[in-house]
Amino acid sequence: MKKAAILAIGSELMKGKMDDSNSTYISRWLHSNGIIVKWRISVGDDIEEIVNALNMFKDCDIIITTGGLGPTDDDCTREAVSKFLNRELVFNEEAWKKLEKMFLCKYKSAPQSNRKQADLIKGGVFLTNKAGTAPGIYVFDNNTSYFLLPGPPRENQLMLNHQVIKILKEKNLIAGVNYSEVFKLYNIGESTLADLFIDFKTDCNIGYYFSDKGWIELHINKSGAHNETLIKSVDDASIKIKNILDKNNIFYTENKDLGLLLLNLLKEKKMTISFAESITGGNLTGEFVKNAGASSCLSGSVVVYSNESKIKLLDVKEDTINKYGAVSSETVKEMVYGLKKIFNTDICVSVSGIAGPTGATKDKPLGLVHYGFFIKDKYFDKKEVFLGDRYRIMKRAINYAFIEIIKYFMK
Repeated sequence: MKKAAILAIGSELMKGKMDDSNSTYISRWLHSNGIIVKWRISVGDDIEEIVNALNMFKDCDIIITTGGLGPTDDDCTREAVSKFLNRELVFNEEAWKKLEKMFLCKYKSAPQSNRKQADLIKGGVFLTNKAGTAPGIYVFDNNTSYFLLPGPPRENQLMLNHQVIKILKEKNLIAGVNYSEVFKLYNIGESTLADLFIDFKTDCNIGYYFSDKGWIELHINKSGAHNETLIKSVDDASIKIKNILDKNNIFYTENKDLGLLLLNLLKEKKMTISFAESITGGNLTGEFVKNAGASSCLSGSVVVYSNESKIKLLDVKEDTINKYGAVSSETVKEMVYGLKKIFNTDICVSVSGIAGPTGATKDKPLGLVHYGFFIKDKYFDKKEVFLGDRYRIMKRAINYAFIEIIKYFMK
């Protein structure tokens, strides 16, 4: 299998002003095409720094850079790669005419600063940019393929999927494929999961990755030739893993959004749903409606963040809140019954909790969340304490609500 390096260029990356999402996307893209990523490095807009980084990639077959192809003085990727390869930059008149034509469609003239984008490393070819002005560049030198791609994700992703892939295939640099299966696991830690699989035997690669959205991703993959043996290895490992998870009562789903899985379930059963939210502040509904077709199942939602709104909008008794508190099984029960009166949906869900960082007490710790569920004329409540900061508690609170409904119909 071929080896690759990714070099993300931009002083804004080094200062933390922007996240390097390009390297993550390109890593996944290369991995899906059976190419091993050996290096991922970020450097600033400095010729010597770029050259020093390129010197580290001598064992790689493919080198992909992103950024530094713009018209400003600090955009120096072309110059750096030209220096590293000891190849001169040659102004390409045809490329400049294309750029001029592009600018003249919108403006009276083409900025002269953009002329540098028509500089081509000798022996290289331009990669067409269908979403921006900066063309990419491909150079083959000393058995290594160099791809210089623009920084904006929309631009470099188009180049990857339409032009880079074509060149890699022509150069026989895609020697294999990667076949994988991904499961999302909820309410379990990485260490606990690792203990479950400490004696697990397989010829596949197994990885556990925590998502800040509140779940663990379990990846099973194997790279090699595209044949039935490769697929069978991953499928066999997946079956064994499912058996272990089921045996230990660990809830997991396929690699799909929880809200989408719930939506598909409700569509199948032709059921409607509504939400009454306190701690999640509308985000529970937001996670559900981000999936197309949610309107066929969602009747509506009510955000009742204050005690007053719970009383006025959902008919929660003031005495209930005074006696038991807003975060209690008694309050979420009255919330969900009030919600039922408003929307009369097949499923009604209420949620109230303490996201912090303040508001916790000895009896009601940070992360405490109460739920009320009214499903098919049956009411039940749930209580959970989630660990983490405010963001993580809210994410887990949302996941939990979806999971409990899905689990209800799995019985």
